[in-house]
Amino acid sequence: MARKARYEMELQEMNLAPIMNMVMILIPLLLLSVVFEQMGVINVSAPKLAVGPVDPDPTPPENPPLQLTIGISTSGFTIAATGAKLPPMTGCPEAGPTTVCAKKGSDVTALLGEMKSLRERADATGNRDFIKQSDAKMTAAMESYDFRRLYNLLVGIKKEFPEETVVNVGADPDIPFEILIKTMDTVRFKLESKSDKGDFSSDEDFSKSQYQESATGDSPYAPLFSDVVLAVIQ
Repeated sequence: MARKARYEMELQEMNLAPIMNMVMILIPLLLLSVVFEQMGVINVSAPKLAVGPVDPDPTPPENPPLQLTIGISTSGFTIAATGAKLPPMTGCPEAGPTTVCAKKGSDVTALLGEMKSLRERADATGNRDFIKQSDAKMTAAMESYDFRRLYNLLVGIKKEFPEETVVNVGADPDIPFEILIKTMDTVRFKLESKSDKGDFSSDEDFSKSQYQESATGDSPYAPLFSDVVLAVIQ
């Protein structure tokens, strides 16, 4: 009578050490290869509100500060300076402060209204098509602002007041944050220009220009009005 052989299988624990070592090596490599959201930082100052007694007989300084102020609205930019009289821009109203009007044929108010409506629909439905459409409206609204003429005007002011670095920037409540940031980027540093005056005659050259390198070690770029102060404009 044949005896049935019995085979006992020994259970052995799997050695996971090599796999864990490989994972520990791959994790840093994967983290280094991933591009996370990039953020830029702009150093600005908050509005300063002073409360106190008014000097009944103030003595004006010999060299008053320029107090350059730029306001942003749906009609364009408004530039004023208490320490100087700025020339009016061609094609814009002469009364009041200097105005850099929005480009002709552009209805910034309508574009911003459509952009806001599309963003609300995107938030309500989660449809990314509305986000793409709102981004297109935002781009069209931003292109309606004449940043080139604003920059050219500031270059001329800088030549008359080379020591001034402070600019007050304010915006209406309905102006998106993107336009405010674009304005601050325009006023802070000088751009490389082929013109002897440092200005630009075409939007194409202005859009392709790069920041001008600084001659000193204080900043990597040549300052225009680099000290931006967020202002409350009424």
